[in-house]
Amino acid sequence: RRAVLINVGRGDLLSEETILKALEQGWLRHYVGDVFAPEPLPAASRLWAREDVTITPHVSAVSQPEDAAIAFEDNLRRYEEGGTSALKHIFGWERGY
Repeated sequence: RRAVLINVGRGDLLSEETILKALEQGWLRHYVGDVFAPEPLPAASRLWAREDVTITPHVSAVSQPEDAAIAFEDNLRRYEEGGTSALKHIFGWERGY
């Protein structure tokens, strides 16, 4: 299985060329970018035209460890009681998030 990479950290963490190469070489199955260098992502960027790229409008937010722990605990309970169909906050390829 190939990886999905989600960058909500820093735009300059990965160059556009690095992302494109990883997708073209099959190292990544999908890239989700919330941050880019430069921002906003230029209209001429090749990332816009790719079906294996999801671009979000820099809407990631700060998460507190307590909140993540509560969500994880809730999903663990749901999984134990009903399997994967009971889980919340699942990434949906058809939705793009």
